[in-house]
Amino acid sequence: MDTYARSFSFRDVVLVADMTDQSASADLIHQRRDLEMTDAETLGSLQSAISALGLKMHHYRGPDALARCASRHKDDIVLTIYGGQRSRNRMALVPAVCEAFGLRFVGPDVYGRIIAQDKEISKRLASDCGLRTPAWRVVRDARYLSYASGISLPVVVKPLFEGSSIGITQRNLISKFEDVATFGQNLLSEYGQPILIEEFVAGREVAYSRIQNVADEAWAFSEIIIEGDRTFFERRLFDAQEKQFRTSGRTVRNIDDEISDNDRNSIESFLNAFGTYGYCRVDGRMADGKFSFIELSPDAWIGPRGQFAMSFLEKGWTYPAVIAAVLASAD
Repeated sequence: MDTYARSFSFRDVVLVADMTDQSASADLIHQRRDLEMTDAETLGSLQSAISALGLKMHHYRGPDALARCASRHKDDIVLTIYGGQRSRNRMALVPAVCEAFGLRFVGPDVYGRIIAQDKEISKRLASDCGLRTPAWRVVRDARYLSYASGISLPVVVKPLFEGSSIGITQRNLISKFEDVATFGQNLLSEYGQPILIEEFVAGREVAYSRIQNVADEAWAFSEIIIEGDRTFFERRLFDAQEKQFRTSGRTVRNIDDEISDNDRNSIESFLNAFGTYGYCRVDGRMADGKFSFIELSPDAWIGPRGQFAMSFLEKGWTYPAVIAAVLASAD
């Protein structure tokens, strides 16, 4: 899709994005709380794409600033890539402001954002809709870590409410139950939230990207490729270190022809059951030609180098066309 020609039903674009200062944090990469924030390069790319569509962009750094200026934007559309900090409801704050002030916005409503942020709820919904999901347990108290013994090793142990690989290193991939107990207890204490323990799927790192309400072809199935090692994710996680610091040798490849009709139909059923999502990425693993659901990301990184945008660029779209479709999803 080279262009996305249409007359928009809104005036301007209001972007809510808190900004990261990567040079200011001394924390280990997986412990940093700014991984869901926006960098200057992504902000500039969005500004350029929105300008190319003939639209004006207003940028606010948080829901408080949006609330103060809400009366100015009754005829505009709000696009939030706000990351927030430690609140488990952080992704729902901008939609909450929009709902309170009657502003139109792209993406899930408050309830949808909370469902997506809670890996337990989204996994149950995915399973109900026929998606293959690795066996999993949620542990809310260290006394119940023994419950994990009911699933097969190796397992992945991660915080329940985090995104962008916050809290994830290769140490989260564990092969001994005694290590699950020790690591799980540390994770419970460090992040102050429940943990998810799920079976590790030794397969390819894939994602189904979708844009709602615009066209039947507004989907893409893609794979993260590590050049020179096609089996890289057979034994590793796509962790924070890998995402943030590999500057070459990683690419995104479109593999639309490799997803089965059954798996695609199950993903679409899941998204329909979820409701309004605007644009999203359904992350998973591919093993023996079968897709296994890992998590839903309606707040997928929207920059031109992210898997979401690249999966469409691989299909011949331009970046402004991707952003046009994202904005039009709210119509």
